[in-house]
Amino acid sequence: MITAVVMPQMGLEVTSGIVAAVHVAPGAHVAEGDALLELETDKALTDVVAPHDGIVRAVEVEVGDTVPLGATLVLVAGAGEDAEVPEPVAVGAGTAEAEDEAAESSQTGPAAARTADGRLRAAPVARRAAARLGIELETVEGTGPRGRITLRDVERAAAAAGAGDADGSREPGPPRTAGTAPATDHAPPPERDAAGRVEPMSATRAAIARRMTQSAQIPQFALVREIDASWLLEQKAACARDADVGLTDLLLQAMGEMLLRHADLAVSYVEAEDGGRPQLRHHEGADVGLAVATPRGLLVPVVRGVHEATLAAIADDRRRLVGAARSGRLGTADMTGAAMTLSNLGGFGVDRFTAMLNPGESAILAVGRVVDEVVPRGRGVAIVPTLTLTLTIDHRVADGATGAAALVELAELLEEGMTWRT
Repeated sequence: MITAVVMPQMGLEVTSGIVAAVHVAPGAHVAEGDALLELETDKALTDVVAPHDGIVRAVEVEVGDTVPLGATLVLVAGAGEDAEVPEPVAVGAGTAEAEDEAAESSQTGPAAARTADGRLRAAPVARRAAARLGIELETVEGTGPRGRITLRDVERAAAAAGAGDADGSREPGPPRTAGTAPATDHAPPPERDAAGRVEPMSATRAAIARRMTQSAQIPQFALVREIDASWLLEQKAACARDADVGLTDLLLQAMGEMLLRHADLAVSYVEAEDGGRPQLRHHEGADVGLAVATPRGLLVPVVRGVHEATLAAIADDRRRLVGAARSGRLGTADMTGAAMTLSNLGGFGVDRFTAMLNPGESAILAVGRVVDEVVPRGRGVAIVPTLTLTLTIDHRVADGATGAAALVELAELLEEGMTWRT
């Protein structure tokens, strides 16, 4: 039996993915668990693996394709089997498209190359190739399961058409049929307009755009406090002697303590449904998101339980999450459930900035670099390392006084008030 490996469910908000890499070709022998291809969503890069040992019969997508939930990606036949009926396999529920595929696979006879509603059965990659090569799909004989037109079928038709025009004498004209030569063997040039080249966003970049648009619609305000970072830097140096702990780890643990003391910020706003009142979802403990810059864009993995974890444990978890984010290996569970987020741009040379809320969270703390400043001390002045904290808060969740109390508490914790868990 042939198994249709389909676009899996990869989170409640994920409805499609982009094919980032294809690791197999038709005819390849695969073992259960071997990576067939790689999908990029707004959450992460994920390997789609072989459901069993077998032979790849067809690859229905190519790099760059956007595929909806339930769409067929690869057909894998069991070792030694020659069956033609695909059996969809995915994580989570499929879609109507997947159900259509299953229904079509049971057809027999000359009409088997069409769906119940008369649509021609052709792989997405075959449709694109036909459009690029100027081939009318109606004239192509499908050799795939139950008459499905494959990429090889289109290429075969294009080659046959090209043989008839070997002298190159054909004049430019309208789109060619299977009896004419393709206009070109190359993909069309990138789309351009008067302002320059136009290209589609990656799944991650599009997700960032969508979430920041959502964030801009949230009523939010920012509070700023500059702290003396002398003691904090001493603590960082002392902790680093025993474990590889950085300033970000100290900030995360202090934020966890602040959330314990100001539980009114450990909540998320929940929109009203069916005309009811909005709700507040209270978070247990303190899970804090960490904004991470990656080649694919900004990702926010969540460091769990910073209110009770040791600094060494927080540092280990942070390194794991940052590595996973930058390699595209974050799971959906790694990116949900935070009450607030830390965004630290100190390493990029930024003095101070205001961050936008991550939708679903109550606050975000923006931290810049440590800056030496001249400050009054007694009857004289001193040069003191300072750090600027900017706390942005969802005004639907908390008011200015609530936010101010939390920020002042955090500042005091970082200026000699914190008892570190080491």
